[in-house]
Amino acid sequence: MVATEVDTGVALFRCSEGLGQVADQPGEYMPRPGSGAVRTQISDTPREKIQSTSHGSRRESVKANDTSRSSRKAHPETLKDLLSRPDEKNYHDVWDLYCRLDESQKQDLRALVVIYLSASHGSVERGRAISILRQIPVQLWDEKLQAAGVLLYLHAGDRTAAIDVFNTGLATKSSGAGFKSILEYAIINKEWPIALKVWLDYNSHFTRSNMATSSIYADLPLLKLVPDLAKLYFSFEHYLAVEAADPVKAIHLYEDTRQGLRALRRWLAQQVLRQPCSPREAKTILQIWNDETLYRSYLLRMLRRWNDGLETRASLAMLPEIYRQYRTMYHAKPPRLLLRQMFNFYYPADAAGLAQIYSDWHQAWGDLDQWGYEKFLQFYSTTGDVPAVKDLWARYTNLFPEAPKTPQAFRGPMNVYAQLGDVAGAERELRIMTDQYGVKPDIDTWNMLLKCYSKTNDHARVLQCFEEIKRLHQPDSFTYAQVMAMAAKKGDLATTLDFYNQSQKAGVHISREMAMALVLVYCHNDRFIDAEKICAEFAERNLSSTAVWNQLIYFNGLRGKLNKCYSILQSMTKYGLEWDHQTHQYLLQALVQVNQVQQAYRLLRNACDNSLFPLGPEHFAVVMTGAVRTGQLDLAETILSHMRSAGFTVPLSAHVSLLEAAFRRGPSAQNTRALAKDLVERLYSMLQPTKTAVPSGCPDVPSWDTLTGPVELKKQTNEIGRAIVLLVELRDFVAVERLVTAYLDVFPDFKKQNYFPPNIASALMLGYLKEGRRDQVHNMWRHTLDAALASGKTPEGAIYPALQYDLARPLNVVAKAYREVNDGPGLLNTVEQLTSAGFKLTRTNWNLCIRYLAEMGLWERAMDWCEDYLMSRWRGWMPATKSLQERRDMKNTRVLAASKATVFSLQKEWLKLRKLAAWSGSISSKLKEIERRHPMLHHAFITTDYEHLPATWMFPRKQSMTKAIKEMLSPLSHDELKAMRKALEKRLRLEKQKTRKAVRSPFHVVVGRSKTQGEVFTKAFKTGDLKTLDAVLKEELAANRGESSTSAQVPR
Repeated sequence: MVATEVDTGVALFRCSEGLGQVADQPGEYMPRPGSGAVRTQISDTPREKIQSTSHGSRRESVKANDTSRSSRKAHPETLKDLLSRPDEKNYHDVWDLYCRLDESQKQDLRALVVIYLSASHGSVERGRAISILRQIPVQLWDEKLQAAGVLLYLHAGDRTAAIDVFNTGLATKSSGAGFKSILEYAIINKEWPIALKVWLDYNSHFTRSNMATSSIYADLPLLKLVPDLAKLYFSFEHYLAVEAADPVKAIHLYEDTRQGLRALRRWLAQQVLRQPCSPREAKTILQIWNDETLYRSYLLRMLRRWNDGLETRASLAMLPEIYRQYRTMYHAKPPRLLLRQMFNFYYPADAAGLAQIYSDWHQAWGDLDQWGYEKFLQFYSTTGDVPAVKDLWARYTNLFPEAPKTPQAFRGPMNVYAQLGDVAGAERELRIMTDQYGVKPDIDTWNMLLKCYSKTNDHARVLQCFEEIKRLHQPDSFTYAQVMAMAAKKGDLATTLDFYNQSQKAGVHISREMAMALVLVYCHNDRFIDAEKICAEFAERNLSSTAVWNQLIYFNGLRGKLNKCYSILQSMTKYGLEWDHQTHQYLLQALVQVNQVQQAYRLLRNACDNSLFPLGPEHFAVVMTGAVRTGQLDLAETILSHMRSAGFTVPLSAHVSLLEAAFRRGPSAQNTRALAKDLVERLYSMLQPTKTAVPSGCPDVPSWDTLTGPVELKKQTNEIGRAIVLLVELRDFVAVERLVTAYLDVFPDFKKQNYFPPNIASALMLGYLKEGRRDQVHNMWRHTLDAALASGKTPEGAIYPALQYDLARPLNVVAKAYREVNDGPGLLNTVEQLTSAGFKLTRTNWNLCIRYLAEMGLWERAMDWCEDYLMSRWRGWMPATKSLQERRDMKNTRVLAASKATVFSLQKEWLKLRKLAAWSGSISSKLKEIERRHPMLHHAFITTDYEHLPATWMFPRKQSMTKAIKEMLSPLSHDELKAMRKALEKRLRLEKQKTRKAVRSPFHVVVGRSKTQGEVFTKAFKTGDLKTLDAVLKEELAANRGESSTSAQVPR
């Protein structure tokens, strides 16, 4: 056997010699100087068996096809067989066989060999093909050979030769072969003059030939695999507008060139939209063309990709805006397929978008189809909009009379009452279904009834219905999800796990709703690690959802665990769960919770500018609330401006934040009053029962522009408590009464049961307190407490974990009411009643109640509470800088810690007792017992340094500072006067050195009192006041020393 290792340059040269011409153009290849001709290795194998070597690897294609080579001569049939199979890419074998042909045999196969080799990206094959191509007269070129020639020259970098080949074929043979390759090359390399010239020549030639437009552009390239095609399109548009402005003017002088340029631009735009490009890029392109066909095809393409999992809602955040532009076009008629896809995209979060789809469906097609009726019945039933569901169902059954013969048709009416917890309505619909229509309820119908009972928290009826389902049907995952959710929302871990275990014993498949209940109940019990493990395990089994993980972010965000929120987001990405609008809302809430309002604002701005995720008014409202809470009032107004610029209606929560910001700036300002009036009117209009509007020209089709169902209305008015507080501060009690009356009309259950939700109750109690109606405060407190006990008590007598902090806000108000009448025992009994029942108090509750008890003389019991609940986190009067996570933890009011004011209020009482202990043995014993029982408080008392306290001595506000100082100093002992003198001398030195910020002043004067919290506002003494105090204090000390010396001379 002779194994040949041939130098490629020599092989090309030897074969070219046989053809009579040597390559001499750029991109063609000559033999390398000094290279050897052939290197051979001899073996005992017969010479007839020669194994060919392909480019890069050895191939045995000839042998594999049972073709033997008995001599150096090759048969054309063998080469033709290889050429018929271009996908095998046997470029070296083809060349080897071609070189062995006789000259007469080569003549017939040259074109086929060139076409075959042109598909290779190797430089060697490209040079060989060009060397053969030049031996073929141009007159003998067909379209395939012309296309191959253009492609070869382009790959070789000789674009001039490629264009010459194309132009020659176009002029002599009317052949546009190679047009696709040149155009693609020019676009990818931004050779816009070449693209423009070639396109216009091609277009003009075939237009003059009266060829149909569809035939002209039938062979255009598909540019799906070209990266960043949208950027190339915008580069082309920029070239036409700026760099080629004058040539473009000349192009527009003639009809054929003007139409050709427009065709090029439109074709390239279509290629970009089909790739597809991002919605942001598509929006600009679609606005340029303003063509409803392009809009429709792009929307359908992107929605199809979303259904296939190739796009996420976040990546399509701008798609609704594109649809809104499309629907406003004059000739736009959305096809039913597009309307269905947009419904699925909007459902269930975007209520405004769904209302648009409802309207567009009627305008385009006159009425909904069966799919549309069923989907919109499902949507409006989840909002609790009974009138809308009734109207839709009547039209649905009228248009499709066969529908009421199946239980599926009754899901909308059953679900709307289930959402509202209207047991009578749900049972009435069930009777209509069975008695009037003779339809037997299926498992889904029973599940709706079970859902209705669970909404009312009627545990007995839920269990009864559950047992009925077990008797008539086999409970499914939705059945178990309902009973688990009822227990989970209260934090009843034992009951939730019991139902879950029953479902697994029954072999029920775990649903995402069941996973949600499990995660929720663990979060309510502060078992976040267990909740995360459940999420991870279910995600690995594809049983989790974005909504389930969102709950983890929400609860961790409330606790100030921002880093954990970031970790959860990474876990969601790991398990392939996309972040939705709620994910980002809870992330913004987590940032705001730890006072990182600026970071939240930057995220919001980035989302606005770059469409990072689907934005809604709730995202703006969250950051606005945080900005107002942290005193960044200008930022709140900036966010409001961004919200309006984005086209969103200002939600109630943002309106309340805006009023709060104005109130902080100027409570009596005209702007504040105007905002308050607008807020009242807004709330009143929301709470008023609205009639369904009927558009003209379509009397049978109602139009719901806004959702008015009680379920949706309760979500929209969840900030009514904050609104009432602000109106109370503005003393607008008439508006408060008006709003409360309207609220009770919409939600009559509160009126029947004679109680309000705790946030509204606390606001109303504050109003009564401001008016001096303390009896009403206590009366409302009792009703609120009774309602909380009735709904929150477990069978064992404890309080469900999710409801343990429900009375925190009302307690603050009732505590102030007790303080105003100096009723210490009343406050003591109230707090003990709550704690014994199982309710928990926040850090604010404990500190407020302890201070009030100390001020009202019950300081020993207050010390017990402070020692037991608050002092474990006491870090001293001047603690070291806390870590970032510790500071974040303290944003959670459920983390208990004593404030300095609380400890100081108890210390004052301890000091008084300590003075008396010197005169009484019993009091001394009592003092020691108190110090023994409260070791942490005692340590705090004895380590006090006056300079560490923000206001060690507070002087009353009077017109005469000297008089106020004298009144303050008169009851103090000599030792206390000396301590004050020492602190004053230090403060005067600091004032002289202009380092007043080095240490906070221990000398303050009262300047006012908080209207909401009842706290005292003070400010530090000025330099003049300090000098006045110094003079009066010297006199007082001198007088005190004189009295002491006189008393010492009196004989005993």
